[in-house]
Amino acid sequence: MTPPTSDWRHTSRQRLIAGLTLDQLFTFLTLVRAGSFRAAAVELTLTQPAVSQRIRHLESLLGCTLLERRQGARSEMTPAGRELMSFAEDMLGRADRFHQRLEQLKYLPENSTLTVVSDSDHIKHLLVEAVIAMKETAPSTRVVIKHEPSRQACTQTLSEGHADLGICRYPAPSEFPSLGTIEERMYLYARPDDRIHALAESERIDHLARADFATFADGMRSRQLVERWAEKVDASLHIILESRGLEAMRTYVTRGLALAILPEFCVREDLRAGLLQVVPAPGLPLLRGAVILTPPDREVLPAARLFLSLLPAKVNSSSLSPIARGA
Repeated sequence: MTPPTSDWRHTSRQRLIAGLTLDQLFTFLTLVRAGSFRAAAVELTLTQPAVSQRIRHLESLLGCTLLERRQGARSEMTPAGRELMSFAEDMLGRADRFHQRLEQLKYLPENSTLTVVSDSDHIKHLLVEAVIAMKETAPSTRVVIKHEPSRQACTQTLSEGHADLGICRYPAPSEFPSLGTIEERMYLYARPDDRIHALAESERIDHLARADFATFADGMRSRQLVERWAEKVDASLHIILESRGLEAMRTYVTRGLALAILPEFCVREDLRAGLLQVVPAPGLPLLRGAVILTPPDREVLPAARLFLSLLPAKVNSSSLSPIARGA
């Protein structure tokens, strides 16, 4: 079969651009998830023939069959249908994010300032990327970051009105409104050439007693998490570094000086560069988190909501939805 010419591809592409709509993608995705034309019609508040007509029109536009209809059985997606489903999920997800950001941008005053207080770990590994994204998304908003050494110092800065937003460790004082939490998963990491990777998972706990280990300073909540894990799995840790900062621990691991349990966000670049590798072990990952706070008795700034939506971390919160008109 002779492959289509470049002119055909251009014509087909133009026809696709002119005819394909987000509404069609939403209809198809709803049908796939609902499992039947009848269920999709109920969810879309359409008649079943109307849903069928939309899918036939979509197949005609694309020039291929998306679903294999089977009498009395669930329709199966064709390879083209699966490709379209992936495309639809991506495009509708992008549309949702675009709509959210657009709604947020409508309420940003020109030449405003957002002040965020946090600890050093969050500044280096979370806030810097959000500041860069904020410069691109809302260039008229100036973001000021204040570094405080502890959770108590962060909340003090908020209570004195010197910051609009705070990201700090648990627990949060009850008088501070919370916008949500940031979930941080902690894994055991080693260099790719470390011999622990060659061991069976059942042997790795015993190996820790002979390996050098870097961890958090005594008394820190993250250190307590690691100690509880070690006790639970009966691991003996040979600690050669205790640190209040993630950077020292990360450096020890990337240089092959020790193993460490670290939050995944702080080693993201090292994993991509092939400098570190996760070591699967019983009881991991550990979960720790940070709380997102605002000053008491003050309205949450639109810029704060936008900034949080740009954080490169999983934020558990319903407060980041688009701002209601007149709110």
